Amino acid sequence: MIRRDDKRGWILINQHDHAELSGEIMRHWGNDKFTKPVPYDEVIFAIKEHDNGWKEWDSTPEVNHENQYPKNFLEMTSLEQTEIWRRCFKRHSEEHPYASALIALHFGKLNEKSLNKNSNNSYPKTFHKEVIDFLSNSLNINKSNLDLSSFPKEVEVNLRLVQIGDIISLALCHGWTSNEIGYAPLNYDSSSTTLSIKSSDGINFTITPYPFSLPSVRFQIRERRLNQKRFSKDSELRQMLSETKYETIEFTIGNG
Repeated sequence: MIRRDDKRGWILINQHDHAELSGEIMRHWGNDKFTKPVPYDEVIFAIKEHDNGWKEWDSTPEVNHENQYPKNFLEMTSLEQTEIWRRCFKRHSEEHPYASALIALHFGKLNEKSLNKNSNNSYPKTFHKEVIDFLSNSLNINKSNLDLSSFPKEVEVNLRLVQIGDIISLALCHGWTSNEIGYAPLNYDSSSTTLSIKSSDGINFTITPYPFSLPSVRFQIRERRLNQKRFSKDSELRQMLSETKYETIEFTIGNG
């Protein structure tokens, strides 16, 4: 669940809806400066499906009982995270092994941050090994770690495209005023740049340098607005969500 602050309460966006938005954004990636993804269909599939494991959790969301806010994706325990991430890369692994490998690598790199924060936690350690084994089987290569320099260059670049789609979509969903994305690939030959994302209103955004094929792009995502900040229990939040209709937010991205 993505939790965006609102004067009246919260704007809540389902995690998988955010992922599908990231896929729609990256469909436009590519112009005379930025190379389109290769293999295109599999990379786009990985981007739009990278959070599919959240569907179950977002259907029965929980409250963060420390602040009584709807719990967002940054407030999950390691056990909750790894269970969700595992569903994300295994759900389509048989019919889309390459895309699923990119998703697994995406969460493997996020999991490394958990390992660095708490080396005594068993869940990140177990998940780390599971991701390595999954990647070895899916990509038909022998891996012992997640060092990107040891992967084929094309895999490293496509992982960055998954990460970039994720970050741009998060910027839109959260309404960030500015953000920078380093190491944005220009092509598959190691050339990269830094993208600068800016917005003055949380709705209309610019990106510099501009990576898309159209002069400007427009997107929308469904959301629910709650006129309440705090909830005493999960059932209270779920009841309010069940009574709240989805609305639509529209975004634009132009050349900065």
